[in-house]
Amino acid sequence: MKQINIVFLGRKVGVTLTEVLIVVVILGILATLALPMFVKTIEKAKVGEAMSNLNLIRTGQKIYFLEFSTYSPNITDLNIEDPNDAASRYFEYTIESNDDTDFVAEAARGAGTSQPAPSPYDDDVYTISKDGRITGPLL
Repeated sequence: MKQINIVFLGRKVGVTLTEVLIVVVILGILATLALPMFVKTIEKAKVGEAMSNLNLIRTGQKIYFLEFSTYSPNITDLNIEDPNDAASRYFEYTIESNDDTDFVAEAARGAGTSQPAPSPYDDDVYTISKDGRITGPLL
């Protein structure tokens, strides 16, 4: 077996190619196990951003309702920064005003966004209504 010799502090230190191969295989197995958890953690952080934006929309709707006694059918009428205008957004935000006394705001992951989602998360939808309850798949 060929041995690679490295001189370190005046001493020869070496490893065999078999040892190097074993280390590479172990690192590959660890990376395979860790990558899905890493992707899920990143997606949960993006969901946290969506929840924050949905709460912002809800607050804007409350203020709009105090001024006009109805809920706004779109985000641009609210006195908030439009989360759809962000350069790197992960969700598309919409509002559906059912009647003058209720609304549902949605954050949809996937099409229409500048940052596409990986496969299991590409069609996730999170909603909030006037009572403040947020629903969605990762909650």
